[in-house]
Amino acid sequence: MGWVECKKELPELGDYSVIAYFSENGGMDMVHVEDYFKDITAGFDGNGNQLYTKWYLVQKVTHWHSMPDAP
Repeated sequence: MGWVECKKELPELGDYSVIAYFSENGGMDMVHVEDYFKDITAGFDGNGNQLYTKWYLVQKVTHWHSMPDAP
């Protein structure tokens, strides 16, 4: 499996890591799936409704890749 565009598919939530591509600076890093792709609270809207976002959107992660097998 190669790079997956976040617009098309997100990794299945779980306690594991993937490699993320950050479009803003062209960097890659290992990220924990539940930290980056799970809904997180983002304050409240004008009507007092709780807002949620995913950290990968804030960090401008556009693609992810499964971790390679260990040597």
